[in-house]
Amino acid sequence: MIVAGTALETGQAGQAGQIEGNPVPISQDTIDRLLCDTGTRGIQFSESGDIINVGRDERLFTEAQRAAMGVRDGGCRWVDCDKSPAWSEAHHINEWVKDNGYTDPADGVLLCHPHHLLLHNQHWSIIRTGNDYWLRPPVGVDPEQTLIALPSKRAQP
Repeated sequence: MIVAGTALETGQAGQAGQIEGNPVPISQDTIDRLLCDTGTRGIQFSESGDIINVGRDERLFTEAQRAAMGVRDGGCRWVDCDKSPAWSEAHHINEWVKDNGYTDPADGVLLCHPHHLLLHNQHWSIIRTGNDYWLRPPVGVDPEQTLIALPSKRAQP
């Protein structure tokens, strides 16, 4: 179980949390990464110790949703990646916790594990406009944050 807290509870700047059985605080980035691709439910406490959020149900994409995303995406959507759907993970475009994202295939894309980690660790983001998906680099990589098209990799009939 991951327990998210505030800076006052942890003595560190910003949000932090703790993994059950481990007294070492973890960063909000680590919490977000773990919540993105595990079945973990975050429990958030107020500064006074009251429970203020226990998450929502159905955070993970179902097998049927992942299959549909596999047909649509053809594998990892990251530029120049050739990993198949079987080697990809479902990523919420609108983060489950931070952006109140939904588990809807239209708001998810497939990414291989290395690119999924890169996206979270280096603060890249993916946006959707209609049926098109775009990769937005972090300011440190591209100060203009020029969008990069993420077309489907599926074989066209």
